[in-house]
Amino acid sequence: SPVPKARANHRQTPSQAQSPVDSATMSPVERTAAWVLNNGQYEDEEGQELQQSKEEQDKHAEKYEQEIAKLKERLKVSSRRLEEYERRLLAQEQQMQKLLMEYKVRLEDSEERLRRQQEEKDSQMKSIISRLMAVEEELKKDHAEMQSVIDAKQKIIEAQEKRILSLDSANSRLMNALTQVKERYSMQTRNGISPTNTTKLSIT
Repeated sequence: SPVPKARANHRQTPSQAQSPVDSATMSPVERTAAWVLNNGQYEDEEGQELQQSKEEQDKHAEKYEQEIAKLKERLKVSSRRLEEYERRLLAQEQQMQKLLMEYKVRLEDSEERLRRQQEEKDSQMKSIISRLMAVEEELKKDHAEMQSVIDAKQKIIEAQEKRILSLDSANSRLMNALTQVKERYSMQTRNGISPTNTTKLSIT
């Protein structure tokens, strides 16, 4: 608040307030009366100054109160905005938490589904491998049986080939013997010898 003006700026000295008549010519009573009159004037001026100072202080106080009221209103508006922002932020956080939970559930479902699919694939693969191994064992067994049959047939074929060779050899000897008999018979017939006297041939 503004400081009241100094009394020295407004107060007049007794010599300035006195009339142009020299105070030396005034009686003591006149001088006292003049002094009292001058002091009363000074008190009125001081009262006016105090009144003006009070009015100015009141104006400044009113201005400050208005500014304080404006600041309070701004603070209320800011507080309401802050509350609104906090509500929005809380709603967004809740929405994010909800989305995160949904994504988490979906992820867990996907992982569980993939795990089951992997287990099914592993089970199918194991089953296929087991079947292949069983088929391989069966093929080995069939191959061994076929090889055994082939070996047995091969032995039979070899034995039959030996028998055929033996029969061919015996047939060749028989044919040779028959040829000899025919030749001898023919010679005896030409020579007039009876076939009954033909010497018996042995086939070896």
